Amino acid sequence: MAFRTSHAWTLCLFSMVCSSAQCVQIEYVAGMGVEHNDNINLSETAAVGDTILKPTLAFTLNQGGSTVQATANGIFEYRDFLQGHFGDDFLGQLDGRMNWAAIPGRLNIGIEDYLGVQPINQLAPDTPGNQQQTNVFAIGPTLNFRLGPTVRGQAELRYINSYAEETDQFNSDRVSGALRALKDLSANSTLSANLIDEQIRFRESNISPNYSRYSAFGRYTRNWSRFDLTTDFGYSWISYSGNAPGALDRNDALARGTLDWHLSDRSTLTLDVAHQLSDAASRLLTGSTIGVETGNPIPAQITTGGATTTSAPYLENRIDFGYAYRGPRASFTLAPYFRKLDYGAASDTADIANPSGQSINQTARGAAITASWLLRPLLSMGVIANGENLRYDGLAREDKTWNVQVFIRQQLTRHWSWRTDLTRYDRNSNALGQSANQNIVSVQITYAR
Repeated sequence: MAFRTSHAWTLCLFSMVCSSAQCVQIEYVAGMGVEHNDNINLSETAAVGDTILKPTLAFTLNQGGSTVQATANGIFEYRDFLQGHFGDDFLGQLDGRMNWAAIPGRLNIGIEDYLGVQPINQLAPDTPGNQQQTNVFAIGPTLNFRLGPTVRGQAELRYINSYAEETDQFNSDRVSGALRALKDLSANSTLSANLIDEQIRFRESNISPNYSRYSAFGRYTRNWSRFDLTTDFGYSWISYSGNAPGALDRNDALARGTLDWHLSDRSTLTLDVAHQLSDAASRLLTGSTIGVETGNPIPAQITTGGATTTSAPYLENRIDFGYAYRGPRASFTLAPYFRKLDYGAASDTADIANPSGQSINQTARGAAITASWLLRPLLSMGVIANGENLRYDGLAREDKTWNVQVFIRQQLTRHWSWRTDLTRYDRNSNALGQSANQNIVSVQITYAR
């Protein structure tokens, strides 16, 4: 079961938080829902419908003490397929981070845990039989010291474990070390030099060759009254151990940038760009997979991510743009994106996530939109929509998907509420038998605290 690894780490995270003398703020939503899906197997010619009973528990946690700081949000769900077309399942998503000031100002211990749901086979549709739990966990110390009157130093060590329920090639143990020199140019700007050495060892090393990744880059951060900017420029190298057959060492430039522009107290623009050597576990560690409903930090539902759970590293080119507005009666977000992943030779990516062993280099363009309106003080409605054009360059394959979800939510009392959702999903593919559409109707009643 996927939780055999993540349970211990999650309990470690929460036990350390709860042992602090500071107050922990916890909010949760417990719900019971029923959903009918008219094409749960996403078949083009032989659709199968099923009704699913879904008890859920979602929560958010915040701890802001001087010794321990922690944030976490997650959702856990049991799925009971009443017609029995799929086996019952228990799924969860968790995004948790904690910092413990073991020696204030000198030594910190960091813990991160990212539990999510990812596809088993990237090329197959998102059905219950093509979903698996993945978990990426990191723990380690950060030592702060002085290099001079105006220069600070950091030495960082991390143990990182990646685990997938079905894709054994994803399972790895990593040790990452970093040295940083930081200089404060002003009260709101910092320049740093960073050296990172990461050793990746796969448990299925006969299939997934071990490798080392080295990075050297400079970072500049600047905070204005309405702008926050972070930029990285440098170089990365990947070196395979043991001259693994078919695996070629890679190196490329590293360039990243993030800009947050606070247009007003209610609206924000964000831009996130990257050109870097990365891999699935690293991407899951730096980006949460939890879908959060507009204006609500507690996750509303479990969503299947888009990561290719393979051992192979890739060259990533990515542009993410976002606009968010939070008003007293209406909220709106728009998030277009571009992503291009270059895995290199096909022999690097032949595993369960890609049974054909062909190159899975891919280019994706898409956008997500959410909007919600407060119709009356206790009644709201909203729309969640996303579309993507995904092209597998080496397979001459193109998938176009659209998903539109409309919901109505009513607050009955201070703690009780109900919600109903209508969802339409369309997938058009030039691959034989991969096109399908799906309609979902769901009703849920929840208790919030």
